[in-house]
Amino acid sequence: MARATAFGVSLLTIFMWTAASVVYSNVSTGDVAMSKYPLPPVDLPTLAPISDPSVDARTTKQPAEIGEPYLLNFWASWCVTCQAESRFLHGIVDDVPIVGVALKDAPESASRWLNDFGSPYTLSYIDEEGQYAEQLGVQGAPETFLIDGEGNVRFHYQGLMQDTVWRERVMPILIGLRKD
Repeated sequence: MARATAFGVSLLTIFMWTAASVVYSNVSTGDVAMSKYPLPPVDLPTLAPISDPSVDARTTKQPAEIGEPYLLNFWASWCVTCQAESRFLHGIVDDVPIVGVALKDAPESASRWLNDFGSPYTLSYIDEEGQYAEQLGVQGAPETFLIDGEGNVRFHYQGLMQDTVWRERVMPILIGLRKD
């Protein structure tokens, strides 16, 4: 009996470690979703760099007005990784429009950050309380979504968007969306 119990525990341990390694290997890519579900309507104030007083922060534009696939990028002025990601995003703005959402940030800090680092965003919002981010399952900053031209989430990535992720994960989906 004791031998059978020890064998069962060993087998269960092996199964658990195998299952954990499969889950970990999938999470390590940062991919959260490669499906199609509607993006909730944006009900957030717009945000502009301090140097751009032409943006009226009381108005809310919908990113759907872009009419083509775009990235929805959650960032924050307090996020050091977002600084590195911003440099990368500046390099891809000719490939795809990018909509930014400052996550759990003060409007003054976020505007100053856009002013200091430059804005790669076609449109910027601020989600001071993180309620919109919560609707999308955002865990923290940075996180990026690929949205199709019809306003559906097609891909969700947690973490630093960088060249490898862009080329191997996002671009193939983006190219497929543009062919449709």
